[in-house]
Amino acid sequence: MEEFGMILLAQMAADQLSDKLPEAREAARSMVNSLFEKFTWNEEEDEEGSKQEAWKKFCEKNVTGLNAQAMIKIVASQ
Repeated sequence: MEEFGMILLAQMAADQLSDKLPEAREAARSMVNSLFEKFTWNEEEDEEGSKQEAWKKFCEKNVTGLNAQAMIKIVASQ
């Protein structure tokens, strides 16, 4: 993750979420979960103090519309 960067990996996973192959979508969901596990946020700077809320902001900022919503939904269902 450090080599490629969190944003690039998130964008790649988001693109795969809409793939026609079920295996690609499942791999993307696994990747999103892994990214969320490694995702860090500064609890003191975040008014909400929620990792879920920080993840939502990260996705909305770095991934396009429906893909961002899909990534947020995957993490919310954990």
